[in-house]
Amino acid sequence: MDRSFGKQEMDILVTLIHRKDWVTGEELALLLGASKKTVQQEIRKISQELDGECEIRSSQKKGYFLEYLSDRLRRKMISDLEKNENHYNMKGRTSVLALYLLFQRDYVTMDQLADTFFLSKSTVFSEIKTMKRWMERQGGIILEVSGTRGVRMVGDEMDRRFRCAGFAMPWILRNLPGPESEWDRYERELSQIREGFGRELAADGPRISGEDFNRACRYLAVCLLRDRMGFSLETDEKNEERTRRWGFSFSVGEMRGLKELLLLAARFQDGKEEEDDGCMAAARRLDDLKHEVGNMLSLPAEEIFPDERQLLVHLERLERRLREGKYATNYYDKELIISCPLETHVTEICCRRVYGREIPKMEQFFLAAYLAGGLERKKDEADVLLVSNQSPGLTGSLEAFVRKRLGSGIRSFQTEPAYRFEALGHELGNRDLLLTTEREISILHPEFCLLPAVVREREEEMAELALNRWRKERRSGKIRRALDRFRAPDRTAAVLKKMSGLEGILEAVGWDPGPDLSVNTVPGGLLYLCRFRRKAEPEICLYELNAPAEYNRKAIRRVLAVTWNPEWAGIYDFFLAVSVLLEENSRKEGRNLPF
Repeated sequence: MDRSFGKQEMDILVTLIHRKDWVTGEELALLLGASKKTVQQEIRKISQELDGECEIRSSQKKGYFLEYLSDRLRRKMISDLEKNENHYNMKGRTSVLALYLLFQRDYVTMDQLADTFFLSKSTVFSEIKTMKRWMERQGGIILEVSGTRGVRMVGDEMDRRFRCAGFAMPWILRNLPGPESEWDRYERELSQIREGFGRELAADGPRISGEDFNRACRYLAVCLLRDRMGFSLETDEKNEERTRRWGFSFSVGEMRGLKELLLLAARFQDGKEEEDDGCMAAARRLDDLKHEVGNMLSLPAEEIFPDERQLLVHLERLERRLREGKYATNYYDKELIISCPLETHVTEICCRRVYGREIPKMEQFFLAAYLAGGLERKKDEADVLLVSNQSPGLTGSLEAFVRKRLGSGIRSFQTEPAYRFEALGHELGNRDLLLTTEREISILHPEFCLLPAVVREREEEMAELALNRWRKERRSGKIRRALDRFRAPDRTAAVLKKMSGLEGILEAVGWDPGPDLSVNTVPGGLLYLCRFRRKAEPEICLYELNAPAEYNRKAIRRVLAVTWNPEWAGIYDFFLAVSVLLEENSRKEGRNLPF
């Protein structure tokens, strides 16, 4: 089978393999972020094109069930996953063009790019604009644009190899013009390097992130590829002794580049403390960050980050990257802004204060993800009341079941017999989640979730559905109340032609620039403005601009302006509502400005 799997086909098959049971069309549609009709079409396509290799049963009541999947198809799925490395949200076409230019020695005209990749010139202009933004994230490589000569990548060979390592996934390489045999060889070498280098690191190397490991493997395979194509390192001497590793020969300069990548890589905490200036600087940064975040969120410093030892290792690597000017990159920034608007804002403000400078957005997003892990429990803490006439053993078992299903978000769990609830109902009933094993209690008080006294098999599924329904209804209620309380009516803002960029947008919404302001672009032509004000009333307002305004090479058509105050109760619910508005408006039509 030569065909490759599309993202939705892969997601459907992985879900069906994992569940080992019937999955409804609604569940699959929710997991894929697609319509039920799209799911039906994709499954029909899989069944038709993979006949004999894959059999999916369907039922109007139950949904879909994976009856059979051949071993050959499983191996093909794993191969496709390795090639893509799950970078589905990375812009493939832009990556192909960037990698192509990194392999060119001179200028390439717009017409040549358009003809080579069968694109319109306007599309080429748009992709070049995106590439410029990508190249500016890290030092070393500059995308030079000339109206007469075209475009070219400027930088030394080592920086080119580092940058190629970021793009050279096999599925990207195969979109470049060139002999298929060369791409096949690159793929074989990459697989061999990954296996040998992986064993070596697992045995006695540092525990680096999988993302950085894959980048290091691609760097080594790119070194072999570029050597064959005549791109040699300036530091390499013709007669110098080469190192043989994993079945291949590398120069001293190439191995020095690998060491540099490992020094800059994100590492996992493994109990080995590094006593150097970078580690001490990282410890000071961590203390300062905890202090700043704690002040903003009115939280004790010890409750902010869940794993400080791991974060300390990350900050030590961050110090190195800031010194070297080679920053971490990933492709999940927009999703993080939408799902974690509070953490994104707080991280930007606190990093500005702690580092005394603007640090790259990518590095901010890494730290925002750490903070999100620390605040997750705070956002969804619940007080639970269980009314039951069962024995302490059974109620203890129920408590364990509920805690397991709800995770770490339970602040308190109180169990009371029915007689106490009947006598003190108003006093006891002021809880977030009300549970009971007694049918009469559920009949008289419909706000209670009825659970079986003993949860097993079929009862477990029904109990989970009840808890999930409560969780969904609770989230919807939080959002609704926050929007009713804090959302101002949508407004139209006029952007003055004489004021461009962020200055003009701030003027249009009536905001002043300041150190407590964070600015982030979101898909759909949306700009997320957030500011911290202790004496202001929290407010969420969506502005429609009378004309597109340019910011960060994007055409901004809407602005979600958020003012928050941590002294107000319900600030986590406030940002949950902000997240929903960001999600809704990011799906609206938006386009970039012409290059």
